[in-house]
Amino acid sequence: MAGNSAFLILAHQLKTMVPPLAEALRQRGITPYVLSSRPAQDAGTPEWRSQVAGLHVTDGHAVRQADVDAELARLSAAGVRLLGCITVWDAYRELMAYANRSLGVGDLTEQTVRGLRDKLTMREQLREHGLSQVAAWPFDDERYAALADPSRYFVKPRTGFASLGAQRADRLTGAAELERLWERAASDVAYAGAFEGTPSFLIEEFIDGVECSFEVSVERGSATVHAVHEKVDLRESGRTVLENACACPPVSLDAAVVAHGVDHIALALKALGVDTGVHHVEARYTSRGTWEIVEVNLRIGGAYIVPSTRLHSGVDLMGRWIDLLLGDADQRTADQRPADQAPIDQAPVDQPPVDEPGERAGDGVRRTFFRVFFGEPGRHVARLSRRPGRIEVLEDKVFVHEGDTLPHVDREIFVGQALWDITALGPDLPADFVAETESYLEIGYRP
Repeated sequence: MAGNSAFLILAHQLKTMVPPLAEALRQRGITPYVLSSRPAQDAGTPEWRSQVAGLHVTDGHAVRQADVDAELARLSAAGVRLLGCITVWDAYRELMAYANRSLGVGDLTEQTVRGLRDKLTMREQLREHGLSQVAAWPFDDERYAALADPSRYFVKPRTGFASLGAQRADRLTGAAELERLWERAASDVAYAGAFEGTPSFLIEEFIDGVECSFEVSVERGSATVHAVHEKVDLRESGRTVLENACACPPVSLDAAVVAHGVDHIALALKALGVDTGVHHVEARYTSRGTWEIVEVNLRIGGAYIVPSTRLHSGVDLMGRWIDLLLGDADQRTADQRPADQAPIDQAPVDQPPVDEPGERAGDGVRRTFFRVFFGEPGRHVARLSRRPGRIEVLEDKVFVHEGDTLPHVDREIFVGQALWDITALGPDLPADFVAETESYLEIGYRP
């Protein structure tokens, strides 16, 4: 891996986790290069520019296949030997698969990525394999009008992310409203390239229950779950669903139920043709006592999923993904195998996370909690302040500044996030702690 061996990172508007990806590559002796779309506003030279060997910014706000082709040709002509391509931006996952196929690197096929990003196609595949009892149909006015109880159904884009446009059917007036929502999403420069073409939505039976995300790596068709995060604070806001806080491991489900979920995820990924990579799979444990997939994200999770998983199980999801693409995951993770194969609710004592504070609990489980703070569309940020509580924050990030005006959009607006090690609290997550964390980052708006 010495010399000019390199990796291409596809970034969206100079964002999407470039620094940790670059660091994971450098740790492996691989030189990072970045192909990024142009940000909506001139942000100057990114702080991470010195961490990568090359940066090319496209003319458009979204990276296209022609941009990938041009970058691959440019780097090849410069004598750069690319070992692979990676991205954490959902809308570029198919481009990543395309680039890796062009480079002869093992990855999911573009067809597999395309099929799984289409939530209706994914649901139909799961039903065909007996792995889902949830029905779903393409949205149209006639079918919507025929719903006897719209509150029992959900409407969402067939392809999209950030929960944009996902809402209970009883909160919708009809197709015209969806078309307007799609138009606003398509004009949102921050999500350029994600919502294009003819508006396409689906109607899906509402999935009740406790929602979790499973952080999974798949090697030669064999799935390993490294962490399970329970979404302990879900709220509907406008035309989206906000995932405010997560705890790992789950606090509302016992070990047997979680183990059942792990088995269900493994079966689902196999049925869906997912034979490699690192994935963020969202599922709910329903009132019927069954697990139902909500969606399969063919990438690592956002917010603090990566450091939370590393703290809980000792597994770095970014590094794991890179190793799978390199084809040497076995060698690099051999000493982590006991951690990877341990029951999901028992972080192994002999595999402590590195460079993280805190102690493991008496039962051997390292517990984490993180919260994401969202802003109000169109509001002017007058004040930002931190308010520490009983447990010190491990790390936090704030994405806006005092004086900023937040965009007037229908999607979630990330303002900040914070991560806690809550091992000392034990297996029960105190409600007063959860409430206390809500005020860790206080956002004051101008009237």
